[in-house]
Amino acid sequence: MRRIYLPLCIFNRHAPTHNRAKWDGTHFTSKCRFCGKDIRRREKGFWQKDWCPPEGHAPDPAASS
Repeated sequence: MRRIYLPLCIFNRHAPTHNRAKWDGTHFTSKCRFCGKDIRRREKGFWQKDWCPPEGHAPDPAASS
């Protein structure tokens, strides 16, 4: 049975592009097929906007002081 995904991106519920999810060592990551944002799988069937910044893009704590 196929699951129907509704574009619920405004509620931070995303759907990955099929066969494009990659394992990063902790979670599966992909792009949302509706809005194109980077997303991360929290649990099976539950994808959210990526909450981990990419390598090299972490904010510099010394710059905020």
